[in-house]
Amino acid sequence: MRKTFYYIAGGALASISIPAMAQDVPAQEPATAETVAAPAAELTAEQQVSYDGWPAEQQSQFDSWPEEVKAYYWSLTPDRQELFWRISDENKVTITALSAEQQAQAWMQIETQAAAQAQAPAAAPEAAPAEEPTPVEEVAAEPEEDAADPM
Repeated sequence: MRKTFYYIAGGALASISIPAMAQDVPAQEPATAETVAAPAAELTAEQQVSYDGWPAEQQSQFDSWPEEVKAYYWSLTPDRQELFWRISDENKVTITALSAEQQAQAWMQIETQAAAQAQAPAAAPEAAPAEEPTPVEEVAAEPEEDAADPM
């Protein structure tokens, strides 16, 4: 009977100590500084020259974008880069996340709206000189409607 008691007591201790021992096992290797803080995508010499030519406000806006948006910006044509600045940061993230086909459709809409806005003031030069919103405000306001319905 004493042996049975020792087996039961030993089993109880083992069942308690196994989880306790499992906690003593070190977790996975801690992440190194290189994997935790991924370095920002480095700019090419041409991109750096362009970036350095921007006003400080534009540079800080660019720096606030996620890395995917920055990479997407540099993949655009110069004309589209100019239009890209006019849309809201939310729409920048949205258009970056779209599929290539959806991006093409979104850019067709953005370019069409920008062209229409450029022609509208030229068509009515005799209108009263009211305070007109800048093209940045106009384009930034309109693509938000398109972001909800990319088609």
